[in-house]
Amino acid sequence: MKPNTSIQKLKDKTFILNLTIEKKDIHSEYQKTLLLVQKDYETKGFRKGKVPLEIVKESISSEKIFEETASHIISRVYSEVLKENNLKPIIQPQIKFKNDQPDFDHDWDIEITSCELPEITLNEKYQNDIKKINTDKEIKDDNQKMDQIIKALIANATLELPQILIDSDLQSHLSGLVDQANQAGISVNQYLESQKQTLESYKENLKKRIIDEWTINLSINKIAKDNKIEVSEDEVKKVVTQNPSLSNNINMIYYLLTQQKVFDFLKK
Repeated sequence: MKPNTSIQKLKDKTFILNLTIEKKDIHSEYQKTLLLVQKDYETKGFRKGKVPLEIVKESISSEKIFEETASHIISRVYSEVLKENNLKPIIQPQIKFKNDQPDFDHDWDIEITSCELPEITLNEKYQNDIKKINTDKEIKDDNQKMDQIIKALIANATLELPQILIDSDLQSHLSGLVDQANQAGISVNQYLESQKQTLESYKENLKKRIIDEWTINLSINKIAKDNKIEVSEDEVKKVVTQNPSLSNNINMIYYLLTQQKVFDFLKK
């Protein structure tokens, strides 16, 4: 299967794939999907995996078969396109059928949108700003110094964050808010009222926080790369030995150790 593909790459690292999957390839995947469903299907009078295909087709909803077929075919094509074009998405893609009512009897026109890691630029002035912070005798508290350094990084950074990435993080945070409110036995509106916020003001504040967090994280990565600040395997193993519960999140350990090393570097 080799669908017709066009790729649009935007300056902010968003990419949009437009795919046309032909009817014959859709039919082929449909048959494969039916056979996969048949393997695990059982009903009265037949053993698991031995139900005739016609009975399986009549028993499973057309919506379920369509979803399974679409999921298989889009996942495979998407993976192939990513590999062929050396694309490295950092979030789950948004998938949209451009057909009004997609079915198995027509080609599928599909739009897939995602993004790669955005690029950040740091004005060289940030180094002078941080030197001033480090020599400011009015700043004696380490936490206050860190706050000032973070503000200096944000002020000197140029970053165009993909809207799809902001929306993805917003949705994740809002889902977390809903869960927290449910656990507390209150509605989201009640929670926001207790914080003297509306949903719109909460989302605006959250959006600013998301942008700042990405700015800080990408700044840390850039400074580490530019100054050859690295974390060794032994350093990670030491953390895991002291905190075995972190063994399932090695990437987080690498990031936190890098962050600490970068901040130590900046404070000097």
